Amino acid sequence: AMVVKCINELVERQSGRDEEVFAEWNQQMDKDRRGEVERYMTESQFDLDGESMSLDNLDSYLEKLYEDEMEEKIKATFMILQLVRDPDNLEVLVENEQFLGALTRIFREEAKKSMDLVINIVYIFFAFSNFSTFHQHMTQYKVGDMVMRVVELELKRDAHRKEELEKKKADMDAGELETQMKKMRITEKKQDKLLFVCIRVLLNLAEDISIERKMKKRKITPILVQMLERKSPELVLLAVAFLKKLSIFLENKNEMIQCGVTGQLLKHIPAASTDNVIMGVLRLMLNLSFDTEIRTRLVQEGVITKLVDLMKKPHFRHVCLKLLYHISMDDKCKSMFTYTDCIPIVINMVANFPEKQVEKTLIALAINLSNNPRNAGIMAQGETLNTLLSRLFQTKDVLLAKMLRNISQHDGEIKRKFGEFVSDIAALACQADDPNLLVELLGILGNMTLSDVPFAKILTDYDMINFLHKHLEPGASEDDIVLELVIFIGTCIQDPKCAPIFANSHLVAALYDLMADKQEDDEIVLQITYTLFRCLQHECTRVILLEQTQVVSYFVDLLYDKNAEIRKMADQTLDLVMEFDEEWATQIRLRKFQIYNAEWIQAMEREDVGGKDSFYRGRMAIEDDIEEDDIGYGDGGGYGGGKGHLMSDLGKAGDQQDALFVDDEDDDFGYDD
Repeated sequence: AMVVKCINELVERQSGRDEEVFAEWNQQMDKDRRGEVERYMTESQFDLDGESMSLDNLDSYLEKLYEDEMEEKIKATFMILQLVRDPDNLEVLVENEQFLGALTRIFREEAKKSMDLVINIVYIFFAFSNFSTFHQHMTQYKVGDMVMRVVELELKRDAHRKEELEKKKADMDAGELETQMKKMRITEKKQDKLLFVCIRVLLNLAEDISIERKMKKRKITPILVQMLERKSPELVLLAVAFLKKLSIFLENKNEMIQCGVTGQLLKHIPAASTDNVIMGVLRLMLNLSFDTEIRTRLVQEGVITKLVDLMKKPHFRHVCLKLLYHISMDDKCKSMFTYTDCIPIVINMVANFPEKQVEKTLIALAINLSNNPRNAGIMAQGETLNTLLSRLFQTKDVLLAKMLRNISQHDGEIKRKFGEFVSDIAALACQADDPNLLVELLGILGNMTLSDVPFAKILTDYDMINFLHKHLEPGASEDDIVLELVIFIGTCIQDPKCAPIFANSHLVAALYDLMADKQEDDEIVLQITYTLFRCLQHECTRVILLEQTQVVSYFVDLLYDKNAEIRKMADQTLDLVMEFDEEWATQIRLRKFQIYNAEWIQAMEREDVGGKDSFYRGRMAIEDDIEEDDIGYGDGGGYGGGKGHLMSDLGKAGDQQDALFVDDEDDDFGYDD
């Protein structure tokens, strides 16, 4: 029931609820921002002696700013604050020539003397900063610079107070210490209120990217990271929102790493006092998690366990899935999911997802995790694999098929479980209309390397020979499908019962022809070479290859290929030919000797200028002397311009070849069989 509930909530998010939830969250943030002045006014218990506020009295309020008594100045700013509660008054106030000048002067000169005065003035600035129309006026009076100075001053004061208290702790008794701690908490609460409105003003002004750059030079990023240590949830949430805005720039992200932002963020999961703080932290981490270094630090500090626990709460599930998906992209992190509840939760949600297509973030996470053998083992436990495959047969979900393909690549018990469904998978592949689904299904079949899979029966029952012919015709299928078909044939041919089936068809020759069509695709060439290597192990298919094609000459050509894996596979295939055909073995040894000793042969040529009576001829000299009756490519057709250099002189080597190997006929000059 818990899983079904989680799934239903995830479906709602998939259908647009996710965007609505975050839109509501942002709207609430905006509402909170507009209501900050109202809340501050409500919390402030300031005695106005029944005096009513009016724009007509603005001049008298401004005059009080110049009084010697600090109380009068605070009262005057509070009265002005009453006026800015009404947005209609803002334009009138900003057009007053003395208004901003007087406020900024008092703010600049009296900021260090009274925190109450500073808070009132900053709240006035905050009311104006909510509207971008007034930002130009605030910039003109350098409001942002002054607010930054206040923030820096308050942080220094806070550090100094804590340092002084730490020094005096040893000389205080319990009562005195408790009194000092109480005073410290009161001061911190008031300071948090000031820092909160200051950061609000800076965040609003940072809508202008040029202003944001200036703030960066003033070290706004380290300041905001430092704010994450504060106890006020509102201040922490505001700092997180500001950091999220800054995190889209590389230099800011790098600076956050240097400031240890990951450790500060994780302290709030799940310890934060409000869901809004947790959501803000998760969204910031999601932005930062695109960076590999940050992902690594988050994992080292235990983020996976925290996210898995949070995933059980509906409000955070979708963001947690995205974060876990980012983390799962790193191979070294995949194994860390094994020891959490993440895999059972994710697989249950996939298996029981009510929609036809599994939600993309959820299935993407499952796909990444399935690449790890231990994770795949957990995914295939019990009846889970049967449920997943049954879902695949019903929904034909491509991404679900990709996840199952990843699971099927792991050896052992997993493949044995898949073996029971090979016939059903083959039937679905023959019926598949979606090429992407066909690729994944063929991938699963290609992974079934078990000896007890009845591939011969499957090929016959589902008429897969015609299916393979149809898709291997030139231009009939995309390269991804062709590659998987070749791999599937290579898997089938391991079963000796399949060799006669392939020999009686034209598939073996078709594979040889396919090498010409796909000669520039290294992966396809490599897989065809491996498949033909398997074909050469069976007599019926070996006869076709050696007598009806020029495959040996092409494999010699591949010894020159720039791809090391192709060269290695071609060399092993030629060694296999040498085991079964002595005539070819003699010619292959000669060619290998010429290839691997080309430099020595060329040196010998240079010593014997003229070259006609030279016992050893260099590679280029041999190619020039090829006779028309040599076994090779004849007039150079077929694979011309393809892989490596065409070596078409593997025909009759004559007396010269026999003389070369007369003393040690079985010696292959050190090359592995």
